[in-house]
Amino acid sequence: MKYGKFVLAVVAVLLAVGSFGLTLAQDGGTLVMWSQDGDVNDAVLAEQFKVWAETTGSAFTLEIVNKETEVLRNDLQTAGLAGSGLPDMVLGPNDAIGVFVDSGLLLPLDDLFDMSMYPINLGAAQVAGATYGVPTNAGNHLMLMYNKSLVEKAPDTWEELIATAKSVEEANPGVRGFAYNLNEPFWFLPFVHGFGGGTYDADGNMVLDSQAWIDAYQFVQDLKFKEQVVPSECDYACADGLFKEGSVAMIINGDWAINDYKNLETSPALGPDNLGLAPWPKLPNGERPKPFTAGKFISIPVGVEGEKLDAVISFVTWLTTDPEAVTAYALGTSRLPAIAEVTVDPAADPLLAASNEALLTGVGMPADPTLRCMWDSVRPQLEGVMSNNVTPADAAMEAQISAEECIEG
Repeated sequence: MKYGKFVLAVVAVLLAVGSFGLTLAQDGGTLVMWSQDGDVNDAVLAEQFKVWAETTGSAFTLEIVNKETEVLRNDLQTAGLAGSGLPDMVLGPNDAIGVFVDSGLLLPLDDLFDMSMYPINLGAAQVAGATYGVPTNAGNHLMLMYNKSLVEKAPDTWEELIATAKSVEEANPGVRGFAYNLNEPFWFLPFVHGFGGGTYDADGNMVLDSQAWIDAYQFVQDLKFKEQVVPSECDYACADGLFKEGSVAMIINGDWAINDYKNLETSPALGPDNLGLAPWPKLPNGERPKPFTAGKFISIPVGVEGEKLDAVISFVTWLTTDPEAVTAYALGTSRLPAIAEVTVDPAADPLLAASNEALLTGVGMPADPTLRCMWDSVRPQLEGVMSNNVTPADAAMEAQISAEECIEG
């Protein structure tokens, strides 16, 4: 995966402005978007919609409804079954796209957009050769985040991270050295990848019981019970909240949170001066955990047609290909663009440069709908391992059995 240079301007091999439909003949109305992105980033998106509407003369307005990942997935499927209530756009990561396609909820987009404009991560939104999402950015990757007022330099190995965490706790009573979303498989898969494992074998069969999976379960279990370097119970809200208030020095989180952590109003202990980003520390085998990478995508549900469809196509095209819009959206959300080749200039945006460095350590996330079987099968086993009620070997075996039943069923 190659991103080239980002210098606050995007390579101008983009669609001509005329292709956005500058004189859209529309009666107007409200376009509804369901978004899995955070409120801060949604605000940037809403501002860009206003710029698009002013540029094109569109009478449409945008309503963004923020929904947590599982809620969005369930609500979209429920609305699809009911035959009403679907939004006009869906913004989120790629992992649910395959599920939505299987349920017949999304329009194929290859005939509606010039997909050659998105060479970086388009495959993450493709199912059976058809494209069901336009990338708004490249990334959605997890990385190490640290508070520079507590940690001078990002640890390069897990051995260093453990030592740093314990040192922070000794020097700062009441502050935890490290925390992360320890029962969530999305945070666990990078360890599996780092130990040489994956979700599918070369023939496309799901394989969740290899030695790499066992090693990964053992490693995270040891972090909690042997090294005692993570809180006994910690989910996303726990790690996120502690980091914002300065009660934890290091966490693992995704690029979607960067903008929030740069904001001193929402993250009083951080801000751009105290927020540090780095790739995952190296495992004992010398490899770094490899996070899934993809980005966020805008999909269009079935049933969107006429002037609404024209407006959606125009807005999404403009947002993701117009040089000024791409730059404004990338800088406003601290996300890497998904078009053309870009260079991250550390002097221009050090945090975006660091995010890009972490992104390059990742592996592409498949859009295969059976991936859902992996998430659902691994989650209870990971919970068992992290409560010390299931051995790593049994967790791997049971996850494989459950995933096979899920796929067959």
